[in-house]
Amino acid sequence: MDAFLEKNYEAIKYYKDISPRTYQLIGYLGYNHETEIQAPYGVWNIYTKRDFVFPYFNIRFSLPINRFIGIYKGEEKQMLVHGSFEKEIDELKEQLLLLTTAMLTPVKKFLGIPITLTEENAQDYGYLRGVIFGVMLILADFVYSWTFALREGVLTSFMDYIRRVHEGNPSITNVIGILWTGMYFGIPLILMPIIYGNICMWLARKRRKKQVSAIGEMAAEYEFGIRVEQVLEEEFATIIEEKRKKAVYEELAQITDKLDKDGFETLYTIIRGGLISPEAIEAFITEFKELVGESISFEQFVEIVAKYQKTEPSTEIEIKNHSQR
Repeated sequence: MDAFLEKNYEAIKYYKDISPRTYQLIGYLGYNHETEIQAPYGVWNIYTKRDFVFPYFNIRFSLPINRFIGIYKGEEKQMLVHGSFEKEIDELKEQLLLLTTAMLTPVKKFLGIPITLTEENAQDYGYLRGVIFGVMLILADFVYSWTFALREGVLTSFMDYIRRVHEGNPSITNVIGILWTGMYFGIPLILMPIIYGNICMWLARKRRKKQVSAIGEMAAEYEFGIRVEQVLEEEFATIIEEKRKKAVYEELAQITDKLDKDGFETLYTIIRGGLISPEAIEAFITEFKELVGESISFEQFVEIVAKYQKTEPSTEIEIKNHSQR
């Protein structure tokens, strides 16, 4: 099974609850509520950010893209989906509903017996059903043996056989009786449940492959579950860092006009990477002087960068309903 598909399958299957931080990031990053989709076992809320251009400090041209976040809240499962889309979200809606049917159906039980087959409950699913079926077989045999006049059920037939053996060779009656009793109760109550449990485990693995196949196309395009939370955190941190760069550069530009964006980014990247050894500090100062000369001192540069690194980002949570705009 493809490792990439397997990774996304597990991200969907084992995802738990959506954290409050995720809702904060949706607001910070400017996503707007687009629509709500009713699914068989829950509701999808779709948030979009249209014509988004990432605010890189030193990239002169960047194509706008449309991004979305899907938040699912169901009877038992919650899910996050993140990716991009074209102009309309009709295809996205279909894929989210497909994902709901394939992976987000609740696991149902009746009197502690699992009704929905999963990999986790496959052995119990089969074993319990096998035991119930075995008990029903034994009860059916008892009822048949003692209700009808012929009395030719499995149990009564064997009792007749034991009687004839006892009359002919009493010494082996106990051995045959013990063996037969073990078979009579062991086959329906032990062997059959084990066999059916193994069959159900095979069916669960087959179901898993079917689910992975169903999400194959989506898995190549979207992020799921905990990975969405990581992507949002990374995007938020990157935007803050790019805005810091811009603020630092604009303040430096008021002091000197000898430092262009490329040169500044080189210096900024080095100093943000950490100046640990004396050799690294010496190499940085040498490159710094080559880029800016005497127009700004090393101390001034470090002071301005440090000032903005200490500054906390200021954000405002605002989620607008796209349909009302």
